[in-house]
Amino acid sequence: MHLTEVIRRHLGWCPTVKGRNRTELIHPDLSISTPPGTGTFKVRTLNWLGIFRNQLFIMALYFSVVGVLLSAFLGGIDIAMFFIGIVAGSLLSVFQGIRFWKTMNEVRDKGAVFLASLYDKTTITIILIVGMVPTVIFLGAVPGITLTMLNSIIGGFIFILFWWFLLVTWIWESRAKRHLLSDGLMLTLAREA
Repeated sequence: MHLTEVIRRHLGWCPTVKGRNRTELIHPDLSISTPPGTGTFKVRTLNWLGIFRNQLFIMALYFSVVGVLLSAFLGGIDIAMFFIGIVAGSLLSVFQGIRFWKTMNEVRDKGAVFLASLYDKTTITIILIVGMVPTVIFLGAVPGITLTMLNSIIGGFIFILFWWFLLVTWIWESRAKRHLLSDGLMLTLAREA
């Protein structure tokens, strides 16, 4: 029972526990209240996936698996380089999380925010620089780095990338006592029950 309570509390959904009512805005003039536990599994799953933190959780799991598979199965793994990749990925992820904190505050204070607005000139420049480093190494501009080392660094980088972002989002939601919702284009606050 404790495990299901933890899942329900941190992810906002559990298949065996009834939650709060959630109002979905279908049309600007029309709102329909759908109590949890009703509707099909597909509808409940889509509601669960609408929570931004849950989307980040799924992306973090996916990229962690991809990072480990990239490191382990493309020429072997170099543990030291994998951890260097984790450090580099952590730095970029924390940087993005801090910048995203401002966006979450904007959502709380002003309303919905277009997610593409997260990518300003500074962010795009840093992402391009980070993306060019493996290319420069791959082309042999940095002597002494083998393909195994490069795969391990990239694997560690990918492995950690979304976990810090998820942690920052979770901390913000815990302080604000509200959930963020996303449809892939817009970031909004969930209505209070």
